[in-house]
Amino acid sequence: MVKTVLVALLSFMVVSSLLIWIGYLFNLEWLMFSFYEETSAGFEAGGSVIAFIIGLVCSYIIGNLYNKRFA
Repeated sequence: MVKTVLVALLSFMVVSSLLIWIGYLFNLEWLMFSFYEETSAGFEAGGSVIAFIIGLVCSYIIGNLYNKRFA
């Protein structure tokens, strides 16, 4: 069970990081995520969360496949 969670978490981080890197490499705004600090009243965050959603779906699928294969 712990190994399945670790595999899913690792796959989430790898897939999300890879997609964000591809977004910055090819200047794809729908894959970029960045923070913009503004005045002392607060901050403004900009960017897309599509890379994180795709990473979440991939981590669920990879975690289930790992669990079926090695359980």
